[in-house]
Amino acid sequence: MLYLKYILPLLFIFLLFLLRRYIPNRRVFLLFCLVLTAAAGIVFISYQPPSQPAAMSPEEKNEILLQQQIFSSWYDEYKKDIDHLDHNWQQYHRILHDFKEDSISIQTAWLRLTQLENEAARTKDDLQKLNPPLELSDNNYDLALEIMKKSRIYAEDQFRTISLTRMAADPAGLLPPKQEEQSRQLEEIMIRESPAGLFTAVEISAIRDNLSLPEED
Repeated sequence: MLYLKYILPLLFIFLLFLLRRYIPNRRVFLLFCLVLTAAAGIVFISYQPPSQPAAMSPEEKNEILLQQQIFSSWYDEYKKDIDHLDHNWQQYHRILHDFKEDSISIQTAWLRLTQLENEAARTKDDLQKLNPPLELSDNNYDLALEIMKKSRIYAEDQFRTISLTRMAADPAGLLPPKQEEQSRQLEEIMIRESPAGLFTAVEISAIRDNLSLPEED
């Protein structure tokens, strides 16, 4: 903004020159100049150029590097559980799709859903056991804890959806007689019970911002 130091005074003088031509009354013109000068002075005094951030000390830099290592180790384990969640959900939709296409029987669909229910239960339990490391700073720990809360709720909802679908697909239960009606019933459970998306991008981005080192000149 250094150029403003030179441009603004020139604009101010040019503006006064134009006003002098359109305000013939000398007293009114002088009064207007005083008001304009006072306003310009207030703006100039109140303007504060952006301050340069203080240089990071070696101790602060080492602390951020340590926090990066702590978070990275924990996040690698967390990502494994999230990958399991994604895999379980893909398998769930694959089973319903195969049954809808009549490429598997209701008995096979029920068996696969039973196996998937067990997998979803293990993933849910793994997320319950995975806690943010206490070595994280307070702010980053709170953000990681919020990530875990959202992930656990999502895993619980996913497990419930798979479980309800498995129970509805039980050949020993009260199923409609036709395959099309059976498929429609299972899809209705999927639509009604499926969890909303897992949205943790805000928290993860905030942690990464906190753990980023300033660019060096």
